[in-house]
Amino acid sequence: MKKLFLFSAILLVISSNISAQIIHSHNDYEQKQPFFAAYELGFDSIEADLYLKDGELCVAHDLKDVSTERTLRKLYIEPLFAKIQENGGYPYPNKKPLHLLLDLKKQGKEIMQVLDSQLKPYKKELRHVKISISGDMPKPEEFQNYDKMFSFDGRKSLIYSKKASKRIYIVSASFTDFGKYWAGKEALSQDTADKISVFVNEMHAKNKKVRLWGTPNTKLGFETLKALQVDVIGTDDLPLLRNFIDSSK
Repeated sequence: MKKLFLFSAILLVISSNISAQIIHSHNDYEQKQPFFAAYELGFDSIEADLYLKDGELCVAHDLKDVSTERTLRKLYIEPLFAKIQENGGYPYPNKKPLHLLLDLKKQGKEIMQVLDSQLKPYKKELRHVKISISGDMPKPEEFQNYDKMFSFDGRKSLIYSKKASKRIYIVSASFTDFGKYWAGKEALSQDTADKISVFVNEMHAKNKKVRLWGTPNTKLGFETLKALQVDVIGTDDLPLLRNFIDSSK
């Protein structure tokens, strides 16, 4: 209990001194309004899971939910292009860029070919959009075979060459890589916090941003990640995270 209390005290002291994090719409396609719900709240990053069906990139979490009525093009690319045109070349009117995290669920190599054919013709329009590839992505030694408009989602367990590392925008890990599941309703254990802190410091020393998945949708959860300087804070509850960020400025 003493360690838990100490960590809680540290949170209160340092959380206000940390720069703003990237707020990320986890599994955004499950929102009532994919893209627009996150966009209208000014989210920095949006995630979409991809499957390939009949030559089209479909957005879904599970294979059983795949439908050619719900495509990356229809739900994300077309509305994004409309906003870019409306805002003079930028995703947001204040010239803030946008990050798209595309999680390839299966057939990664085939999906990359379709992404390349669909998006590369619009490199100029997408110059202020960072696109990261996650999930069933190419091997690190194959990163160089893909257009530089695509970055990749690094993994905690992998060691990257200098060349491959240049193509990594963020490094991601499961929260359970550091400890047991945490509901974010009471203070995080000091042991888990220390492990996360070591990882974050190692990645920051390499000039890489950090994302953890499997984190709780609670105010304490957000406070803890912010205090630990985790760069990308993800959520399924978009208003809750937006309100937290706004109130902590």
